Amino acid sequence: MKRYILTMVLAAMFAPAVVFSEENEPQENPEYQMEMRNMEMELEQRDAEMGFQRNMRELELEERKIELERLRRGHKHRSHKKHPLLLLVLVVHILLAVWVYQDIRKRNAGSGIWIVIAFLAGLIGVLVYAVVRLGDNDKKKA
Repeated sequence: MKRYILTMVLAAMFAPAVVFSEENEPQENPEYQMEMRNMEMELEQRDAEMGFQRNMRELELEERKIELERLRRGHKHRSHKKHPLLLLVLVVHILLAVWVYQDIRKRNAGSGIWIVIAFLAGLIGVLVYAVVRLGDNDKKKA
């Protein structure tokens, strides 16, 4: 009998705690459901925005990595494209310097500095030489 009374007393002590500790389920209120649905949609939208921002940052980082790699290796590849043009310019400068040299020897007039000017300055140096040469011809005629 003591056991029976002790069991009943313990049950009476813990029963209210068990009853009140249950979660109250929200009422099936449509307004509450709409509010919860709106909150879920907002959370999904924020997650989508954060995912988009994360993807954009990753793309920017990949783009920067590619740019850095291209800059590291790019100088060697770019210079190969310019070689034919530089070679052509060098040949033109040499030919212009040879022409100035031959003209100076043929006329027996002028200075050897014009050869250096024609070689370094190219077409501009040869044009200056031609203008000076025309001026020399006018002095000889007079």
